[in-house]
Amino acid sequence: MNNTNPERWKYLLFPAIGILSFLIGELWREDIFHIGVDGPGEIYFTLLVYAVLFTAGLIISKERTIGFIIKAFIISFIVLFLVFSGFFAWSAHEHYYAKHIDANRLQTAPDEFVILTEEELNEYPALKEAIMSQKPVKVHPDEWGRIYEYLDQKGSRDIKVNKEYYSIMFMTA
Repeated sequence: MNNTNPERWKYLLFPAIGILSFLIGELWREDIFHIGVDGPGEIYFTLLVYAVLFTAGLIISKERTIGFIIKAFIISFIVLFLVFSGFFAWSAHEHYYAKHIDANRLQTAPDEFVILTEEELNEYPALKEAIMSQKPVKVHPDEWGRIYEYLDQKGSRDIKVNKEYYSIMFMTA
């Protein structure tokens, strides 16, 4: 006895439409293909793609009842919304943790600078690592904020450690 519903594919089509709408909207972003849309236009473009795919899905399913159309719309739109919300939350999380510090060695002494002792530098391991490696260092947001506030209170982002001068740069994504 086969209990599978031959019409079940119609209900699986519409969650796929929600996911596909989001993917097409993301693929046409300006920073990926350099020809697409960005900002609010990205949302409008995704909704346009959604409308086209939803209409195509209704045509393919050959269902014309109001009940089916409403269910299909709700299912596909909720899937689109959840995928978009999940991507947005993930992006916000990644942005929050994308903090870097860079220490560029200066050839000449700046007009204003802060002298940091070895003990002070040990309190900020990421700053010490940036000075030693001369490369941008990924930093936890809490430490990034502490270093930023510390140098802000000292009055300069140019520092002197031992006999060398460095310009400290704070970067976010």
